[in-house]
Amino acid sequence: MSPSLHQTLLMVTDLDASTAFYRDVVGLESDVVNDGNVEFDSGQCTLVLESDFGRDVLDAFGLEEPGDERGKGVIAAIDAGSPEGVDEVHERAVDADVTVRMEPRDVDWGRRMMLLADPDGYTVEVSAAL
Repeated sequence: MSPSLHQTLLMVTDLDASTAFYRDVVGLESDVVNDGNVEFDSGQCTLVLESDFGRDVLDAFGLEEPGDERGKGVIAAIDAGSPEGVDEVHERAVDADVTVRMEPRDVDWGRRMMLLADPDGYTVEVSAAL
């Protein structure tokens, strides 16, 4: 059996704001809400928004605090299901005054895509096959 990515975890500063972004703008549905995290079943990989871990948890896993530049170098790619779905997410993003890093466009590799910034600065690609 080949390894597969089963979960992506984003450490967020404001769980409520991040949950609203991924639910109301991107269109994901949360399927698990715990004290300190929210999980979105996005098909083959679960997206988890996690409040900052306490020092004891960070130490137990050998992790450093994420700091102020959380989104640097991270892109979460979400398939919108259709090119029209990309445009619908764009409309919701504009209505919610979300930072659009790249307007929807058709790209050479056969997808319609756009880029958003989530509340912590993580880049979110929303795309679909043409």
